[in-house]
Amino acid sequence: MTDSVGNLELSSLSESAAYLVALVNSAAERRLEQSAILSAFARACPGTAGTVHGRRVLSALLDELADHALVQLPKGRDGWDDVQPPLPRWLRVPSVSKTDVNVERTRAQVLWRRELNWAASERLTGGQLDVLKRINRWLRDTDTDGDGAGRTIVPMRERSLEIFGDEKRLDALLATTLFAPGRLTLAALFAERIPPPLAYERVGTGGIVLVIENSDTFESVRTALTKDCGHVSYVVFGGGHAFAASVTRIAALDDVTDIAYYGDLDRDGLIIPQRANAGALSAGLPPVRPAHGLYRLLLRRNLRGRSLGTMPTLDVERCVSWLPENIRQPVAEVFLDGGRLAQEATGAVMLRHDDSWRADL
Repeated sequence: MTDSVGNLELSSLSESAAYLVALVNSAAERRLEQSAILSAFARACPGTAGTVHGRRVLSALLDELADHALVQLPKGRDGWDDVQPPLPRWLRVPSVSKTDVNVERTRAQVLWRRELNWAASERLTGGQLDVLKRINRWLRDTDTDGDGAGRTIVPMRERSLEIFGDEKRLDALLATTLFAPGRLTLAALFAERIPPPLAYERVGTGGIVLVIENSDTFESVRTALTKDCGHVSYVVFGGGHAFAASVTRIAALDDVTDIAYYGDLDRDGLIIPQRANAGALSAGLPPVRPAHGLYRLLLRRNLRGRSLGTMPTLDVERCVSWLPENIRQPVAEVFLDGGRLAQEATGAVMLRHDDSWRADL
């Protein structure tokens, strides 16, 4: 996607976030209290909710939904609890258009396929009805195509192009109530999400996967680890926001016991690993943790640039909560001063002459 919020580039909604917003949208109330938010999260991510990682994952998913304007989070500090990372005491779900008489009349004239029987009794907008009629026609046509090729499971964007003439249409629809529990599923469309490819190089035989956000720093760190890999087995190129989706590809790598991440110290640089962490845990992978030594080295270098905008104190607090406690305050001070630290400041020369960054690798 090309939309953005501030300086945050928006990518496709993650699978966990899409299921969470579908549950949130299916609630009768437009304002959900924290207990209802936690209940929806427990259904969306049953393997993570209630664990030590649950609060951090829920925080990242809610940020993702807010950045896509799918929920509205409280603006004031009194709308948040006092645990780290803070969670909202409530949220609002934007209102949706009401069903009109013409929709009811048109829906009654449609002979729904078995997979869409639920549409006959649900409240739908005109736009939703148009989407379902397209899908209904596709289900009808592929059910009689002779060799059954139309019902082969294919990547989601291929199916989206086939049905809608737009390869990204299903990406957007996954965030709507059409994919709420008991409604549409990708399985019904014989489609599956495909995570972006993962670029990596093997440097050793340990259990650590080290993810580097940007390409030049990837090369500098990879070169340094080629000579002394420590416990690092793979160096992965994160590629910015793509890593939140491609993180599940790490499951194909051998003997991974730890995923460490090193990125810029700015809003994007801290949001990316927190969203990737949600995806990793949902895929049964180790949590995505900060590469402590590299971040400490970046702070010591302290080569500050200017960010594209100042961050409210609450946003700063939530962003830095992923970092080790002993560096949260120094990073928060950088952000509140309108600054950022680019990871390229810890370049090849510095990595060669200061080995402290290797301590947790």
